[in-house]
Amino acid sequence: MKKLVFALLASASLFAQAQAPAPSREQMLQMQQMMMAQQMQMMAAMYDLRKSRLGFEETVTAIKAGAEKRGWKIGEVVDMQAEMRKTGNKDAKRMKVINFCPAGANDRVVKASGGKAPPLPCRATVFDGADGKINVVRLNLHTLAKGMQGDLSRV
Repeated sequence: MKKLVFALLASASLFAQAQAPAPSREQMLQMQQMMMAQQMQMMAAMYDLRKSRLGFEETVTAIKAGAEKRGWKIGEVVDMQAEMRKTGNKDAKRMKVINFCPAGANDRVVKASGGKAPPLPCRATVFDGADGKINVVRLNLHTLAKGMQGDLSRV
């Protein structure tokens, strides 16, 4: 009997949806704009984007020097412009990804998570913005930590 009632309710719901008018083109555009605005808000919360007062190479050097001063490990610096040009994108703008991480941070993350958490994505990206300014973007680990619990959020 329950299955029959469920089937009738489901059919009635589908019938009602079929009878509803399709959204207009303007409504669809408004929905797309709302979704894009929500995505932009999420991106703004997840990433920290800042303008640099320095030139491109000076910004890369300053980030590396600041990380070294804190005792962080500096990894590879990837020239993404060169990589994109290799694949045929001749108009690629300058972009470098600097990999760095506080010494021992990933060990603490793994320990706090019981071996379940992946390594921290410790990197900064320096790139030419559309406005001609030098930008630096990195993952906002503070916001990310808010979604975690216990020792993992403190690490």
